[in-house]
Amino acid sequence: MNLIKAGNRRLKKEFLKLYYRVYSGHKCNRDNFNHNAANFLYRKDSFSKNCFIEPVLVYDSGHYAARAIFLHHPLLDSLQLGFFEALPGCRSAVDLLLEYAAVLAENLKTGRVIIGLNGHLTYGVGFLKDNYSLPAVFDGAYTPPYYPSLFSGRGFTEHELTTYYAATADFAPPPSLLRKINTNISYRFIRLHDLKREMEILGDLFNRTLNGTHFYFNKKIIESFEMIKMIRPLLNRRNIIYAVKEGREIGFAIWHPNFNEVLGNNRRVRPLNFFIRCKLHGAKIKDFKVNTIGVLPEYSNSGVSLGMINEIYKQVSGVYQGGETNFVWNDNYKSSRFCAALCRHALRRYAVYEWDLARP
Repeated sequence: MNLIKAGNRRLKKEFLKLYYRVYSGHKCNRDNFNHNAANFLYRKDSFSKNCFIEPVLVYDSGHYAARAIFLHHPLLDSLQLGFFEALPGCRSAVDLLLEYAAVLAENLKTGRVIIGLNGHLTYGVGFLKDNYSLPAVFDGAYTPPYYPSLFSGRGFTEHELTTYYAATADFAPPPSLLRKINTNISYRFIRLHDLKREMEILGDLFNRTLNGTHFYFNKKIIESFEMIKMIRPLLNRRNIIYAVKEGREIGFAIWHPNFNEVLGNNRRVRPLNFFIRCKLHGAKIKDFKVNTIGVLPEYSNSGVSLGMINEIYKQVSGVYQGGETNFVWNDNYKSSRFCAALCRHALRRYAVYEWDLARP
């Protein structure tokens, strides 16, 4: 068994091909994330260019058995074992990856390894822990059932995340609660024709409202702009909503249809084909996703989050049958309570592993 650095074009192709071998029998997977791995392999955007990146493959018995991209961003004091994939029965390959992670972490002078984070929280996070028979939601990870067992029981800290689901009607806040929302707050849609300027606003709100989230670190405005620009063909202005008070944006909400519904079972998709399918078949999508809600700390108890849920409800009512939230860290009690009260149905659980190298 050998660990090989995927430093040339041939090995990078093998790195990407391994993903399709791993998921060949998983009908509920959707091909949403391998293009993100390619983005880091070839350093296609500003974010990846700011990272230390080392992609590796584990070669065993005549084939590639596992892969990972080791990532380090200067704003996160951790080495990431990201974009991990492995064939069944490969615990020894994982041992090899972890041994190498410890060496790299020491060289980078960091004492922590995060497993299940893929560059940044906005690019997806976590290994799925249940509901493997549900098709993957757009922008939500799907991984094989054996992944958590490869990292649990090793003394790592396990962080759990949960998504929640509700019928569309349940997203309508009760009138009694709506009356308590600050009446000086208004709402507007993003101006997609002026995306660079809007991303200065949205990127700043990302950093100021999400900076208390596990493993979140500030992104540059250009990095947020490139992220939104990549999915711009899928968005309309109603998908990003700002809360405004006295001419100042104090919060935001991002929602979108569950675009994965236009994909067949585990179908390999290129981005252009995916965009075309969404345009042609988008009217058939039945569910939506609440991607992110962020409110400036000084307005956290003013009902803005509920107001933005109400604004989302106005857009989805009569169009979609239900909606799923993005992941919520289980120890984020305020957000967990909010989602549980709103949706009342926990849908999927995920895990991220944190390895403190100083711990015996």
